[in-house]
Amino acid sequence: MAITNNELSRDWRVLKFKDCIIQLNTGLNPRSNFSLGTGTIKYITAKNLTKYGTIDFSKCDYINDEAKRIINRRSDIKIGDILLSSRAPIGHCHLIKDEPKDYDIGESIFSIRVNKKVVLPEYLCLYLASDFFVKLASKHTTGSIIQEIRIGDLMGTEVIVPPVDIQESISRCISKIYRKIELNDMVNDNLQQMAYTEYMHMFYGKKPNGNLGDIIVENPKSSIQVGDAKNVSGEIPFFTSGETILKWHKALVNGRNCYLNTGGNADVKFYVGRSAYSTDTWCITAENNLTDYLYLLLDSIRSELDLKYFQGTGLKHLQKPLLKDRTIYIPSQNELSGFNADVQPLLSMISDNIRESEELKSLRDWLLPMLINGQSTITD
Repeated sequence: MAITNNELSRDWRVLKFKDCIIQLNTGLNPRSNFSLGTGTIKYITAKNLTKYGTIDFSKCDYINDEAKRIINRRSDIKIGDILLSSRAPIGHCHLIKDEPKDYDIGESIFSIRVNKKVVLPEYLCLYLASDFFVKLASKHTTGSIIQEIRIGDLMGTEVIVPPVDIQESISRCISKIYRKIELNDMVNDNLQQMAYTEYMHMFYGKKPNGNLGDIIVENPKSSIQVGDAKNVSGEIPFFTSGETILKWHKALVNGRNCYLNTGGNADVKFYVGRSAYSTDTWCITAENNLTDYLYLLLDSIRSELDLKYFQGTGLKHLQKPLLKDRTIYIPSQNELSGFNADVQPLLSMISDNIRESEELKSLRDWLLPMLINGQSTITD
């Protein structure tokens, strides 16, 4: 797909990516260069870049000062640079706004120094994150298992460059959406911590009086593959073994439910409302209004789930019968009544915020291509 200036306003330009930047580098992988887990500097890869422009530092390795110096010989990241994932998911990027003293990047991330005389870094970062760009770039991805985009192909990808004042307007508009999504995430982190603290305060160290299998209620197994939902524009949240919430057109369950990965690594999600889930996701609830308790219990033993209940050679799988045999404390109705009165509103608020954030993401995905194409305009 090529873009012609005839499709755009007269004062908009279509440039090659190489004409919008000063330099393009990648980070460095350990190999014989350095070792991971040896210091306090965060080492980020493509998986740490989120879809809405932030860096998730919760799941990263660490390096020492010498390793950072080695990486900097290749990619000396600075304020104003854009970090872009070079492998799937293509289009996850981050604009560096603060001095990156406490982190550095691996080979799966491009570091891009923008030519500010041609394009604003804020606008280019949004453009790189847009579905419009991702579709262009994905035409050139390589690899049957892990898709990657090569530097040469990225350099030749087309970029729509509107006048500076329009770049600024687009950046301000979309950034407001990003900030609200980020705020919702921060609020949810606090609500989650409050709920977890209440669980630990009331039930940590209680003597077991039953098994997980005594309270778990299994929802029907889904037949929907993750790939089936990737291009669906439904309104129902669709949970998978990954972190991203997709969409589906029909709910499989309603109410308060837990969602567990069944392959790879342990993860536990919770959602209140209508939802669907993939065939590799175990959707469960609990007897006697115990679902919120079940979720926080499983969340509290996440490391144990990974080490003890995920087994197998190669890709490990959740051993459900083994997990059901795990001994637990089952609260009395009196304990549960007080616990639910405190915790259920917190977990319900988290789901409300998730719904709002998903709506905002849909708005962004619909609005950004239209703004970039000049099909819509912003009036301040």
